[in-house]
Amino acid sequence: MTDPKRRRAPESQRPRNFSTAASSLDRATYENLRRALTVGRWPDGRLLDAKQREICMEAVLTWEAAHLPPDARTGYIERGTCSDGPEPDRIRILGEE
Repeated sequence: MTDPKRRRAPESQRPRNFSTAASSLDRATYENLRRALTVGRWPDGRLLDAKQREICMEAVLTWEAAHLPPDARTGYIERGTCSDGPEPDRIRILGEE
């Protein structure tokens, strides 16, 4: 349900696609979406449904890709620090001689 008092931006100022819209969010909106994903609720206490969770996650990841360095993004895994030794030169398949 839309709020009749809420004003929409003129057509010329609206983003053309989701990626553009998500990338142009301000930092506070990004933080609110991320917090909602973390706790599973909107700031007013309502639960996020599956579709809302999906859209929020996509918006958060898109915003992070546009504004944060890779090591500060959600899901970043540092490569090369978990290994106990050097990478093998060849992969050996079990049962192969």
